[in-house]
Formats: sequence, structure tokens, C-alpha cells
Amino acid sequence: MTHKVVSIYTGSSYPKHDAAFAKRCAEATKEMARLAGQNADIVQFGGGQYGHLLDVMNEVGKVGGRMRALIPPAFYDPKEVYPNFVEVVMVPDDVTRWRKFLDSDAHIVTPGGDGTVCEAFFSHNDNLSKLYGGGEMKPVAVMNLDGYYDHLQAWFNHAASVGYSSPERQEKLNFLSSPQAVANHLWPKP
Repeated sequence: MTHKVVSIYTGSSYPKHDAAFAKRCAEATKEMARLAGQNADIVQFGGGQYGHLLDVMNEVGKVGGRMRALIPPAFYDPKEVYPNFVEVVMVPDDVTRWRKFLDSDAHIVTPGGDGTVCEAFFSHNDNLSKLYGGGEMKPVAVMNLDGYYDHLQAWFNHAASVGYSSPERQEKLNFLSSPQAVANHLWPKP
């Protein structure tokens, strides 16, 4: 399948207590953005010109990619001016924003905080709705840089082992170790 529209969920700030990880995370997130910008027609994000959000926007632009910023009023900052390659879509509320995110062909999760994990769960939950209600489940590719999401992956494995989840429910949830592994998964080369 061709993943033409992808949503990237990433940190709106940087890690504050581990400088070495912060540097690796910034480099990997930028690489992921470049790979998405080269392979997808549109890279969606929640807007914002700070933290990894700004890194993603800048790197997609460097490779000639196109972006869509989905911004509800609570997150709108009129001082932020976006470059021409970013289509700013003002959405009336966060529910509408999530409907647009979930219309993506695939979802990419990079290291981040509470909001990033919440976004990953929204995408995974949408897949569960499609599994039981009909519809096509979409990849949720979690970039597990330096084992950042190992505990989350272990939780999913444990939930499946005790029967709260199953391999079928987690079929499209993939923990991958690097930006290139995510790109290879979403856009395999023949």
C-alpha cells in the first residue's frame, strides 16, 4: 500500500535531563521527518513552531515535502507564520482535528511526552474500531529510539499474554528502532 498522507506525532519540547539522548532524539526525529517528506505526499502535524514540531516542519521543507498543520483554537498562535509548503488548516475543535489525523494512511510516533503517547493511543484505538466495526486498519509505526518505548511495548505484550489484547488487535502497531526502519516498514523498496 502507498502511504501518501502520514501524521507525525512528536514532542513539543526536548528531553531536559539527558543531553546525549536529547541530541540523538533530535537527530532521529529530523531524519524521520526528511524520510516522511521524501516518501509521502503530505505530512500532517499539530502545528507549532517549537521543540521537535519545528524540527519536523523544517526538515520536511528541506527535502521539498508538503505539510498540513491541523490547529484548533486552543493551540492557535497568531504570531506563528508558516512557510509556503505548510497548509494551515484551522479546525473548530480537537475532535475535528483528530478526525483529520485519523484519515491519514499511516501514523508515525517519535519519542515525546504525554501528548505524543496520547496521540499514539488515539491512532491505535481507531484501528481497534476498524477491526471490529469494519474498515482498513492503518500502520502505527512507533520509533523506539534507544529503547525509549520498551516499557510501552512490554505492556502491550503483557496485555496480549494475559488476554486483554491479542496479536490481531496489535497487528498494525509496530515498534521500530530507527527512522530508517520506520521508512522501510511504511515505504518498502522493491
